[in-house]
Formats: sequence, structure tokens, C-alpha cells
Amino acid sequence: MPLKRLSKSPALFPLSLASLLVFAPLAANASGAADQGQSSSIQNKLQADKPKLMPLLLTGQVASVVSQPFVVPKAGDSWRYQIQWMMPEGSLAKPDQVVVIFDKSEIDNRIEQLEGSLLRVTAQEQSQSIELNAQLLQAEFDLKQAKLELEKAQLDAAIPAEYIAAKDYADNQFEQLKATSELSKKRQALSEIEDRRTAALSQLAIDKKRAQLELSQALSGLDQLELTADIAGPVLYGRDPWSDKKYSVGDSVQIGRQVANIPALNELEVVAWVNEVDVDRIKIGEPVHLRLDSQSSVQLSGSIDEISRQARKQPAWGDSNWFKISIKFENNEQVEIIPGMSVLVETEGHSS
Repeated sequence: MPLKRLSKSPALFPLSLASLLVFAPLAANASGAADQGQSSSIQNKLQADKPKLMPLLLTGQVASVVSQPFVVPKAGDSWRYQIQWMMPEGSLAKPDQVVVIFDKSEIDNRIEQLEGSLLRVTAQEQSQSIELNAQLLQAEFDLKQAKLELEKAQLDAAIPAEYIAAKDYADNQFEQLKATSELSKKRQALSEIEDRRTAALSQLAIDKKRAQLELSQALSGLDQLELTADIAGPVLYGRDPWSDKKYSVGDSVQIGRQVANIPALNELEVVAWVNEVDVDRIKIGEPVHLRLDSQSSVQLSGSIDEISRQARKQPAWGDSNWFKISIKFENNEQVEIIPGMSVLVETEGHSS
């Protein structure tokens, strides 16, 4: 058999062993390269099979870096005020122009009461002042009369006993003591009337000052219920944080709520909100694409400029927390962009 003949040949066996020693490293390198190529192919396949995250789509709104908010003022004792009039939304307001007027009936009634109170306090001050001044004048007159009587009694008491009867001398001495005591009483009465007059007039002055201050605050509150514009720009209505409904005339709004604002027409930005579960998928400086709802065919380029550090709830959107993001964008001269426009924001949607 051929195999048997090969094993008996002394020349063929050394040649085969040498060949194995020469080609073994080449075979090992070829096997390693094959394994490495296979591993790289597997990694590429896994990377290709890995699902790509969809870009985030956020709803935003064009806003101004500079704006004037209109907040329900604390103008009186009430904690809610009804909107009586508002400038139509979207209309351009000029500086010093009235934008919002709240119901003034409650403060008007209070002003009438305070004016009546001030009149009463003023009349009382005048009446008591006249009465106390009269008492003071009477006390001063009584004191002067007591001094004159004492002087007369002292003159009578100074007559020596040898020139008058003993009974008359004793009567003169008694009248001197009596006049001295009466003078002391009149001085005490005058001092009490002066103290009473000072205290009464001071209290009336305090009451009058309080009434004047309350009336002044009420009148100031009346002015505060008319909100005027400080800057020029379009009027945008605010939204109720619970119902997400825009405020309108007739709504009763608690103090501190923003019912409208006027954004400046320069230095515009886009403000959007991202859910707390997606905030790690965006970063500052990340490019985004913007589309105006009113002109969806036009795409604008922008980048995320700021991400709020703290999330907050939006009651109208459920129980989730939301982060506010600010987006700078490149303006397109062919598109008229004004604050308040709704914008669709598309991010790249990468993972954290």
C-alpha cells in the first residue's frame, strides 16, 4: 500500500518534519488573523444591529430674553382680583400704555370707608382740641385767681395781732393756709389737664395719621390695579398652571399670578421643556432643528444654550417633572418671527 511505502522511506520523514516546523508559525498567524477578522465582523454586526435612539421632538415657543411680566398685584386685603379689561392678545403695546385693568370695586368701597373714617377722626380731633383747650384756659384762669387770693390772704395774715382782734388775726392765718392749699390744688389740676390734653391730642394725631396712611395705600392700590407697559412689544396672555387655559377678561386670578407679558422684539430665543426621563439625552451646545408651526416648510438651525438645573412640575401635564431649556437660533430674514410662536424642536436623540 502507498502509505506503507511512505513510512519505510528514510528520506521522506525528515522532509515532512522540517516542513511542519517551517510552516507552523505561518499557519498560527493565519489562524489568529482569521479569528481577529471574525471578532471585528461580529462587533460590526452587533453595532449595526444595535437600535438607534429616535430624535427627541419637543414643543417650544419663541420667547424674548427681555420681557415685562404683568402680575396680579397685592393692592388690598383681597387675595384674588378679577380681570376687568385686557389689551387684545397680539396687539403691539407702547410704553406707558395701559395693558391690564383689574376690578376696582372692592378698593373703591374701601376708599369710601377710609375717607369717612378720616373725616370722623379729623372732626373728633378738632372737637376734642377745642374742648381741651377750653379746659386748659379755665385751669390757667383758676390758677391765676388762686395766686391772687393767696397774695391777699398773705397780706391780711401779715397784720400784727396787736393791731386787730385775736379772732380776726386767727381768721387771717386760716385764710392764708386755705389759699395756699387751694393754689396747690389748682396747680395739680392744671398739670393733669395739660397731660390729658397732650395724651388725647397725640392719640388723635396717631389715629389721623393711620387713617391717612390707609387711605394713601388704598389710593396707591387703586393705581396698581392698572398695569402699564414699560417696553414696546406684542401682548401675550399667560396660562393658568392647572388648566393650561389662557387667562381672559372675567377670570378671577390670585395675587402673584402672571396674566400676561410683553416680550421685546429683539434678542429672541426658543424655550422648550424636556421630561426628566429624557434630559440625559441632550446636552448644552447640541445642534437642533426648528420648525415653526405656522411655517412648517421652513427649517431653522439652532443649539441648546441652557438647561435648567432643577426640574419642576407642570400641573396641567401630569405628575412628571420637566426641565426648561433655552435654544439660540439663527434668524431667517425670509421668515417673520415674533414671540409667542409655537415651534417644533428636533434634537439628535443620542444616548447619555
